[in-house]
Amino acid sequence: MIRPDKLAQLIEERRIVKTKLCEELDISVMTLNNFLNKGSEIGSNKLEKIADKFQVPIDYFYDREVEIDERWHIGHNVNGNGNKVSGDITLSECQKEIQHLTQLLHEKQAIIDEKERTIQILLNNK
Repeated sequence: MIRPDKLAQLIEERRIVKTKLCEELDISVMTLNNFLNKGSEIGSNKLEKIADKFQVPIDYFYDREVEIDERWHIGHNVNGNGNKVSGDITLSECQKEIQHLTQLLHEKQAIIDEKERTIQILLNNK
């Protein structure tokens, strides 16, 4: 859920004049006011401009909780906010994982190729 109050708080804390902000970002004052007062929709491009101006990630303006699908969890935790990323996985571990997945891909491709060859033999024998 989008949180226009977070933008209002940034504007107030940094004592930014709304009209000047709108000029800098090429956003109409009416669009900004409608967003702040009514929580009306604002396009992602405009919200991205606002996030860049205030040097916050665009997710800052959202209040949401995401459940992680355990099927895709590979045992590592990585947290990030923009370019500030931390986690319990090293680059060498990532490279090992890539090598492992590449090997699996080649093995699967070999199986598919063999099945295709067998199909062609059977089709030619008809």
